Amino acid sequence: MIAFIDTEVSIQNGKITDYGAVRDDGATLHTHNAADFDSFVSDCETWCGHNILKHDLKYIGYPKAASHLFIDTLFLSPLLFPKKPYHRLVKDYKLVTDELNNPLSDALRAQELFHDEVAAWNQLPATRQAIYYHLLHDKEEFSGFFEHLEISFKEMPLPELILNEYKGQLCSHANLAAVIHHYPVELAYTLAVIGADDIVSITPAWVMRNYPKVANVMNFLRNTPCGNCDYCRSRLDAHQGLKDFFGFDSFRTFDGVPM
Repeated sequence: MIAFIDTEVSIQNGKITDYGAVRDDGATLHTHNAADFDSFVSDCETWCGHNILKHDLKYIGYPKAASHLFIDTLFLSPLLFPKKPYHRLVKDYKLVTDELNNPLSDALRAQELFHDEVAAWNQLPATRQAIYYHLLHDKEEFSGFFEHLEISFKEMPLPELILNEYKGQLCSHANLAAVIHHYPVELAYTLAVIGADDIVSITPAWVMRNYPKVANVMNFLRNTPCGNCDYCRSRLDAHQGLKDFFGFDSFRTFDGVPM
């Protein structure tokens, strides 16, 4: 069973003042009593929430025991909804609700967001699912999602898989193996934006604050010309850009020097 939870925490003393939870059997709870909350979620092997890893679990104080799975809809949202405007339930770190400081309302929104994320995952091409799985399945922010849904993919050559899936959208001579090894989460978020394939999608600000290397990975894959692949020749060559955007074959010269 899965429980969707949210907590309200006092800024004065860092103590939880309010609990909200909903189980996938339809039962709901809104209480100030920790014992009532404990009893309500005691039979749930999976807990899900929005920013549950960095917020709710920190204040609840539960050990991350092997018997529990934790799913955080916050980290999944920019991966599965990369196009702008972002997912209608999410604004930066926050869930968008009609009620202020109502943890049950937020728990219900987290439940809705989770189901939307599962639907978005199921709509991804199998190749992108495999790429995301191999990059993220052993990372705390994502492992619970894969385990709860029993998602797995056999081992495969990931650099070649990425180059084939995003052909013409990034430099084909980039050292993907190094990026995969050192920055797998950053690479996943970068590929989500690249795969959105529009000019207005950007990585959310909270992702950039938590994973600042996303900008480096994007620059490495898309803005570091090798001069010898289809992407770099078509997107990063000044003379090709001059031809494509302005219709000129060459730049003007001054005293025989190209401007």
